[in-house]
Amino acid sequence: MSKMPLFFIAVVAIIIVAASFRFVQQRRQNAENDAAPLMQRSVLVATKRETPTNDRRSRQRQVTPVEDTMRYEIWFRPQSGGLDLKMRVTAEQYHSMSVGDAGTLQYKGTRFVGFVPQ
Repeated sequence: MSKMPLFFIAVVAIIIVAASFRFVQQRRQNAENDAAPLMQRSVLVATKRETPTNDRRSRQRQVTPVEDTMRYEIWFRPQSGGLDLKMRVTAEQYHSMSVGDAGTLQYKGTRFVGFVPQ
């Protein structure tokens, strides 16, 4: 009983490898966004979505009230055609745009920089 079971060690190793992989992936994406050139594209605001980001467990939600933490996402449809671009934005940016607005989208890689309405 003094030795750790091999199964427990394998599970911990898998968790560490998965966490390390995710950390490296996020750092690589940030580096690619920083190195990407500033792109501008004429777009229409196609869809907006706000979703609550609640990382609490069910028991914590019952004991304490839920905070108003939201995630804001906007889909932009290029006017020249092509696939919609999904960008995560701040609350102020989200509320300043309406579905159907036309303008110029500025972005670096997958990072939203700005939206200039026409």
